[in-house]
Amino acid sequence: MKIKIKSRDTKSVSVGIFMPVGSAFESDNERGLAHFIEHMLFKGTKNRTYREIAADIDRLGGSINAFTSTEYTVFYIRVLSDFLDKGYDVLSDIIRNSLIDENELEKEKNVIIEEINMTYDNPDEAVYEIFMEKAVDGTYGRSTLGTKEHVRSYTREDLLNFMGKYYRPENMVISVVGGDVDGFDFILNGFFFDEYRKEDGKIEPTFSFKPGIDAVKREIAQTNVIVGCELFNVYDERKYPAFLLNDSFGGTMSSRLFQAIREEKSLCYSIYSSLKLYMKGGLFLVSASTSNDKAQKLLDAIKDEFVKLKRYGLTKREFEDAKTHFLGSYALGLESNFSVMLKQGIDTLLYGDYIDENTVMEKIKNVTMDDIQEVIDLIDLDKFHITCLGSVDTLNW
Repeated sequence: MKIKIKSRDTKSVSVGIFMPVGSAFESDNERGLAHFIEHMLFKGTKNRTYREIAADIDRLGGSINAFTSTEYTVFYIRVLSDFLDKGYDVLSDIIRNSLIDENELEKEKNVIIEEINMTYDNPDEAVYEIFMEKAVDGTYGRSTLGTKEHVRSYTREDLLNFMGKYYRPENMVISVVGGDVDGFDFILNGFFFDEYRKEDGKIEPTFSFKPGIDAVKREIAQTNVIVGCELFNVYDERKYPAFLLNDSFGGTMSSRLFQAIREEKSLCYSIYSSLKLYMKGGLFLVSASTSNDKAQKLLDAIKDEFVKLKRYGLTKREFEDAKTHFLGSYALGLESNFSVMLKQGIDTLLYGDYIDENTVMEKIKNVTMDDIQEVIDLIDLDKFHITCLGSVDTLNW
């Protein structure tokens, strides 16, 4: 168990308990289990009902929540420093003493199925889920939610056996950021899942990118598009120039994509690029939506911007603006305890320790235009995957 504490002169504190398991660690018959477990830890402990878990935090004016990602699961609280002892008692209770009650499990299946329905009813989210499933072979392409069929099939033993493989005290990270935290005892022991500990059955996460085009028919007013190519993993030092490339190409309102495709061509309301860097691989994505009859024009416009990027690279002004934007937005983002708590926990899971923000900013300052060009050279327009969701039959790239 690694406990990372950062004291700050604030009146609040954020505490996160990080488990190094997400959907990428699930086998074919375990899809959605990490997310299901996240839900069930809020459904009652030997000390509190699910109602009392919520009420005990609400009366402090704080919040308690959790999320499951591809590579980790996080349970967290945000409370006033004066209430840290009471808040942490609730957070540690759901981690140490949850019941995983069979009746509550059956009820929660309906909640998760509604969450799946909600996700796929939202075209923005649905097109991303479809893209990942079609473009990424292996466990990284799977939805954290699982499928309805998987969720309906799970038993209490399925959840506990999965926890026995991946929920290990020695692998947990507890990240604490805020005021009046020095001297507080954050060490935890006596976990309910210890008795289910097992050494076999773990899988190795897999990532393999597949170029292609998918047109998924749905009768809606807009066609939602995701265009993406493969990049490197999160451990690659080229991520720093990639951050700047992303900012300049589609990460801001002054970016190429926003200015050329929204402002000049008026083809969409929202368009942006993003980086998804994982332990086993990475993606560079562009997301947008437009009226069905303009979908091909939108796709052509996006490709044109990639062609220009490949041919001319970034201008010196774009390069300098990307640096100052990243440095400013990065620093502003770390003003909150919650943001630093997440960074500290994720850094510790990925790299073994917190990567100081000054180190990150220095690496950004040292990026050259040649470094960015090296990333641009990795982009191969013949090796993209395109997913479209809307009232279209086919699109060309």
